[in-house]
Amino acid sequence: MMKKTLTFHIEEKAETLQEGTFKVPSGCLTLTFVHDLDEAFAFLVFLLIRDPQGNLRLQKQLAHGEPVISLGQNGMDTTIGGVPGSLPEGEWTVQVCLFAEHLDRIMDGKKVCFSVTVSDEKAKITEQIGPHVWTRGSFAYEKYEYDRLYKKACRWYKGDFHTHTRLSDGKETTWNATKKAEKDELDYYVPTEHNVVHTGWQDTDVMILPGVEMTTILGHANLFGLTGRPEGLSSILSDKEPEKLEMDIEAMIQECREKGWLFSVNHPFLYIWKWLYGNLKLADMSCLEIINDPTYAADEKAHAEEANQKAVYLSDLLWADGYRICAVGGSDSHNLLEERYGDAMEPSVPGDPATYVYMDGMSPEHLLNALKACHVYVTRHCSVENVLEADGRPVLFGDQLPYRTGEIRYEFRFLGLSEEPDIFFIENGERHSCSSVMEKDGIYRVKGTIKLSRCDYTWIRFGAETKDGQFLFYANPITTGCKTEHKFITFEEVKTCLEGCWKDDQRNSF
Repeated sequence: MMKKTLTFHIEEKAETLQEGTFKVPSGCLTLTFVHDLDEAFAFLVFLLIRDPQGNLRLQKQLAHGEPVISLGQNGMDTTIGGVPGSLPEGEWTVQVCLFAEHLDRIMDGKKVCFSVTVSDEKAKITEQIGPHVWTRGSFAYEKYEYDRLYKKACRWYKGDFHTHTRLSDGKETTWNATKKAEKDELDYYVPTEHNVVHTGWQDTDVMILPGVEMTTILGHANLFGLTGRPEGLSSILSDKEPEKLEMDIEAMIQECREKGWLFSVNHPFLYIWKWLYGNLKLADMSCLEIINDPTYAADEKAHAEEANQKAVYLSDLLWADGYRICAVGGSDSHNLLEERYGDAMEPSVPGDPATYVYMDGMSPEHLLNALKACHVYVTRHCSVENVLEADGRPVLFGDQLPYRTGEIRYEFRFLGLSEEPDIFFIENGERHSCSSVMEKDGIYRVKGTIKLSRCDYTWIRFGAETKDGQFLFYANPITTGCKTEHKFITFEEVKTCLEGCWKDDQRNSF
């Protein structure tokens, strides 16, 4: 029997990357890792396991997960975040990476020691990957099927682009997260863990799209369409100096360009998690999270509602400047179903907000293509049946129309509402109200025609709010013509403009 205990420590001045080694005998079928770190500090630690060739075989944020972690031959005896398969003999390495984003704030002069005991004993685990393993001997998604067609219908599909499980700092197992997604009738679900990636998933009819939340002290961004673990995560996990992290972020963006992944900035104005890397080129942004967990009320200093409002306004500024950056929503769900944030009246659950994507049949490939085309709208507490025509031809939210388009006809039905909404459209920065009619309880209908002027570039966005200004609906704009030159090049430039307008209460002026 093989058994070894390794000791690590956490403090403000501690090395963010610590290592220990152990030897695996020949014929080993299972490796079990048991840690004794108190849950109050567990979310500060990322555990990485490497084989004798230096290949990464397991990565997991400890957080709320079980203290027993396993690496085995298949997805049923391997903990989430692991790569199942043979366990070669030789010297293996345990790496502990400390979560720099929270280290100084949480430790505040404290020092904590903990151990990781490694053995070849088989252990019972409750956080296994499941039957569908995406990897084959490495962190490349060789077995993930981007062309798999889950549903054939051409329609709007409902899902969530920002979620967490016990692989990082979420409280739900992948099994429970899957059941919640099924119960809320989500068509697709994107797990986006902090700096770690899933290597497979539970059995479900919900389409699971691999993602990751690149998490740094300079901001968070989701990556969609992954073909494996991003190489840049290793640096981001261990670097904590802003100068190094700026280089890490740029390297990650370059990796996205080379591999065709989508880069989406998360909650850009939210409290201590706002986007601070001002040199980000707007041309490198594929998506922008315009609403993040609208139930968040754990800290009144966060001003979460205002942060979401600013994100919506930021999206409008970007579209006004000719950028096609797809607006998406994300629940950022971390909690158990029965939990609430602070004084929140509702739980934080997957699908609130809901992001609807139009696909010609639901597949991972079609989902990514729809994001690129901006065929997306976001809602809270309602769904929207929509018909759009441009000069008599059907169009979708996010479409680019010919320059000479004369008019847009729209007809929407809002379903599931408890009160009459304030429905509007914004044309080139000017907001116009739309009169709605209640068909019956919970259903409101609106229709009209927009006559277009002959401008070099026109953008039109539809939206809806409650009477007191709460978010209900955001549709990616329809545009005509194009802008050949941009006013803003970097995130800092557009952010500076936004903050000035916000301060001067000029939010309806572009």
